[in-house]
Amino acid sequence: MKYSFLALIIALTYSCSEAPKSTFFGGEIVNPNADYVYLYYNNELIDSSKLDRNNRFSFQLEKVKEGLYHFDHNEYQYIILEKGDSLLMRLNTLDFDESLVYSGEGAEKNNFLIDMFLIYEDEEKLVNNYSELTAEEFLAKIDSLKQMKEELLSDINLKKPLSPKANHIAQGAINYRYFTDMEEFPFIHKRRNGLKSVPELPANYYDFRNQVNYNDTLLMYYKPYFNYLVVHFNNLAYNHCKNECNGDFNHIQRSLHYSTHKLKLIDSTVTENKTIRDNLTRNVAYTYLLERHSAEYNKKFIDAFHEIAKDNQHEEEINKFYQNVQNLQKGLTLPSIHLVDIKGNKVTIDSNSYKKNTVFYFWNYHQKDHQTNVLNRISRLKRDYPNYNYVGINVNEDRSEWLRNLASISKTGDTLEQYQTDNIDELFENLVIKSLNKIIIVDRNGKIVDGFGDIYHRKNLENSLQGERVK
Repeated sequence: MKYSFLALIIALTYSCSEAPKSTFFGGEIVNPNADYVYLYYNNELIDSSKLDRNNRFSFQLEKVKEGLYHFDHNEYQYIILEKGDSLLMRLNTLDFDESLVYSGEGAEKNNFLIDMFLIYEDEEKLVNNYSELTAEEFLAKIDSLKQMKEELLSDINLKKPLSPKANHIAQGAINYRYFTDMEEFPFIHKRRNGLKSVPELPANYYDFRNQVNYNDTLLMYYKPYFNYLVVHFNNLAYNHCKNECNGDFNHIQRSLHYSTHKLKLIDSTVTENKTIRDNLTRNVAYTYLLERHSAEYNKKFIDAFHEIAKDNQHEEEINKFYQNVQNLQKGLTLPSIHLVDIKGNKVTIDSNSYKKNTVFYFWNYHQKDHQTNVLNRISRLKRDYPNYNYVGINVNEDRSEWLRNLASISKTGDTLEQYQTDNIDELFENLVIKSLNKIIIVDRNGKIVDGFGDIYHRKNLENSLQGERVK
């Protein structure tokens, strides 16, 4: 009922033309947590719409590029837009995905997309449990789950056939999560059953790979498709390398030759779509460089990357990331950190700032559970390793909200050791922060003890703290 008037206006507008060329996308955000909704095509921002006093937004696209888009309001979801669509959306940010529903022209294909997302989320634990079964039993179970999704898509097409593009995207929403489950099964089976190696598989197990399009332009920015390709090439490289690691199956995926072979496989297989190839090799670079490798092995990898993944569109970004990783190697001086203290003073922490060994940790006041967990773990570290200084860095931009959150943790007595970043992009880039679980440990001279610690990896973290304590 909320959209009846708007829907009527759209219907009347389109009734004047038998073949409408423009496309409308609008709706309502309940409990908005930002002022704008952003619309992207192929990961490029197309337009933005400010919410009105009724928390509604709208986009009118006169020359729509038909295909897969995504909208963003602090969280995101995919939508299919085609000429003549008059798509209406409603969601509640308190239950973003589960509350999302579409109406109007183009609703069926988009409700199908969100249904597939939610169904696969619900099935994740079930499929993991199925992974304890034999390969034949696992196949039977998930083939049955896939068939139910195929029937849902078939029902939509019986009522009103989707366009070839929309049908291709909808089929991709079914296939690539299913394909990912298939690729992951041998490794989850090995782990859950406590085996030393992956199980033997039926001869036809990987027949589904014949349906994979490595150069799918319509899906190249669809996360389930890209995630599948990442897992797929991981498996291909693993199977190639498992006989070259002296039987040490647990460390294949950290090895240099595994990652360089992945680069070669991608380069030789994804031959028609340079964007997909470049994005996949970029993923390999980030994955390798984020591991705890020596500066020597990082250099060997980046040289191989430049040789194999020539003319990568992300080359400048990857080179910069590589250098930032190298700058965080043990024994080097930690890069300067620009912060703001609780009084609003700008502070620079550099090699001259340290009077004792220091632990840096990071938090975001929007992530309440993470904030609580981190502060609890830091409290335990303070008790067990009192010779360290513990510095908390908040990564939000709103100073007043940060101070309000600090008031709630002031009982810990560490508000004087709390700062807010002065430049979030610089902080994340220079300190190579890809997760707020990150911990950085330096000695009293500002020399790095551990540039890639993790608050949840207690054993590694305590080894670093103990190692520095005895020096």
